[in-house]
Amino acid sequence: MIQFNFNRFGKLAKWSLTNDRSYYVRSFLQVLVVLTLIFLAFTTQFFTFKVNGETRAYEPCASIAIIIFFIDLIIGPSLMFQSMKNKHDRQTLLMLPASNFEKYIMRYSTWIILLPLYVIAFFGADLIQYLVNVLGGNDYVQFVTTKLIDMVSDTMNHLWATKRRFMMTDFFVAMLWLHSVYALGGTFFRSHKHAALLTTVAVIVYGLLHVWLFGMGESNDEIKPYDSADIIWCASYGILIIVNFWLSYRFFCRNQVIGKFVNL
Repeated sequence: MIQFNFNRFGKLAKWSLTNDRSYYVRSFLQVLVVLTLIFLAFTTQFFTFKVNGETRAYEPCASIAIIIFFIDLIIGPSLMFQSMKNKHDRQTLLMLPASNFEKYIMRYSTWIILLPLYVIAFFGADLIQYLVNVLGGNDYVQFVTTKLIDMVSDTMNHLWATKRRFMMTDFFVAMLWLHSVYALGGTFFRSHKHAALLTTVAVIVYGLLHVWLFGMGESNDEIKPYDSADIIWCASYGILIIVNFWLSYRFFCRNQVIGKFVNL
């Protein structure tokens, strides 16, 4: 069977979106409700957050929103089977007239489909908090979006001004590696419902073992430009990222309806 066919993949995508529609709607509403409650709690000062005696209402809202998006970007691949409720759904997936590669791409895309829904939920929650605060006559009403953009802009300007631009590249590569680890965990563990939790535990154990064997390493606050060490570091992680995604696909091909704790 041909590994990828656009017409066949289009039919698979249509079937998947229709079958998982309730999961996407439920996820959207959950994020909308959670963000709305958080935004209202801080902006109406039901919860008070102070820095140096000054009340900050919108900073924690923007920070929490960034954390939610960040978590979705990192652990998203491990949720590729989250919409499947029972063994029948997994049996149906295995029997679909599509290649394993097409099925893997579609399941992996679950977090990509959720991302714009989360963005819409964020804007919806932001609009609700703005209207509630305006109607309530609160002072210093603004959009959380404005504060979020300011925070990101200030961070980027600081990194640029202090010549620490390499930190963003290192950070991006490390997070992409962690993303690939969750993609691997999503297909390695047969318990798809708890794949994110099991992968998180595995990452924590790996981190503790690394610290125990190699220590924390020497801290170096010296400002430095790109050098050969950074290039080697990024290249090494790039290879690990490719290996993780390859293994993730291989474990996906070995996915079983009834099997062991892991797909080996």
